Amino acid sequence: MLKKRMLVAFSYVLMFTAAALIFGCAKPVETTPEASVSPQKAEAQPQQAPQSQLQQTSQTKPAEAPKLPQPKIADVHEAIKRVFQKAVNLDEKHNPSFFVGDFNGDGSQDLAVIVKPAEGMLPEINSELANWILEDPQKVAAPSPGSRRIPAPVRVEKGDSLLAVIHGYGPDGWRNPSAKQTYLLKNGAGVNMRSQTARDLIASAKDKKKPALRDGDVISQTLAGQQGFLYWTGAKYGWYDWSQDARGK
Repeated sequence: MLKKRMLVAFSYVLMFTAAALIFGCAKPVETTPEASVSPQKAEAQPQQAPQSQLQQTSQTKPAEAPKLPQPKIADVHEAIKRVFQKAVNLDEKHNPSFFVGDFNGDGSQDLAVIVKPAEGMLPEINSELANWILEDPQKVAAPSPGSRRIPAPVRVEKGDSLLAVIHGYGPDGWRNPSAKQTYLLKNGAGVNMRSQTARDLIASAKDKKKPALRDGDVISQTLAGQQGFLYWTGAKYGWYDWSQDARGK
């Protein structure tokens, strides 16, 4: 019995010794820095684009606005018909009879064209339901703080020469079929008419007083014997007479 117990104890000693030798000889598993990064952190690290792609992106320039072609008389007739139908016709006695520019300063090209009432169409022209805004720029006061002056209603008479300003819409400007916002100006067409930027106007008239002009273009001309220009006030078109500077002194 004693001998049997000694054999069992000796077998346990051999088993523990063998286990110790096995674990002592085993090499520890080495972890690399890449293996130690958790999946969540690996996903959070941004991926950089190749250097060639970065250089291409930094050198990309914004697309330039398309340059519009010079207007043709057929384009002008089409714009008049689109807005006025048969109410007015192009007044061909003036040369030139139309001008382009950004008159309201919104970045889209506008059209200013001299027109005359068509035969028997005065009721449509003067109608309150017309698709255009009828004004007399000579009765529009220059902007002033606190001013609430309301001009009298304007009516077109037979034989009046009118200036229609069709505001452009989008990159195509006044050629766009959706461009229908129009101002019809009585006493707005004179002689020696030309379109010029407000900046050029200010630069050429350093010794004269000027109203607060917005960015965009104006129409310089001689109207009723007086030199001046049509300009956008922000809500309508007004006339500025250079001679009023002399009268104001």
